[in-house]
Amino acid sequence: MDTATADIASQRVSEILDKAKSVFALNGFDGASMQDLAQATQMSVGNFYRYFPSKDAIITALVKRDMMEIEGLFDAIKASADPGAVFMQLLRLRIETLPLEDAALWSEVQAASFRGPEIAGLMRDMEETVRKNIVNALIRIHGDDSAQAREIYATRAHFIMLLVHGFAQRKCCARDSISPEQSAAVGELVLSTLHDTIFTPPASPKA
Repeated sequence: MDTATADIASQRVSEILDKAKSVFALNGFDGASMQDLAQATQMSVGNFYRYFPSKDAIITALVKRDMMEIEGLFDAIKASADPGAVFMQLLRLRIETLPLEDAALWSEVQAASFRGPEIAGLMRDMEETVRKNIVNALIRIHGDDSAQAREIYATRAHFIMLLVHGFAQRKCCARDSISPEQSAAVGELVLSTLHDTIFTPPASPKA
């Protein structure tokens, strides 16, 4: 079984990925062995290999699963009568409740993407998917689909992604040097900046 045939949405594969995610977050991508991953899932190494033949295959599956979840979140924005409110609600949930384990994992995935072309390609695909969805959400929020507005939305999408990713990495890397209160205060500042970025009209009306 490889990532081309594994059913990422199946309960068993999802359980394996959740356990593997914890191991990667704790030990790092390079520090985690296939034996560590098999033990975490209470499987023999041989049986584990039937699901995932390598650590790269696990990372690939984790990225693909996240892409499915992200598409689902943006579907909720598309279906809402108030896309701006839903967008901000999802961003607040991401900023306020992002588990440290997830922040650590994505730092590891980002590092792995510099070493593996397949993972790098998946990360580019994911970022492009997120960027396009953000642009479409901004079009719905402002009702402006002009070429000028799209260019502005594309820049804002990159900035939104930078803020969210940066906060996640900072939460992971600075966990021993920043108090929970300080982290929450930074999160509120990030959310305030995100709000302004999303709701400011794409262009000032001409005088």
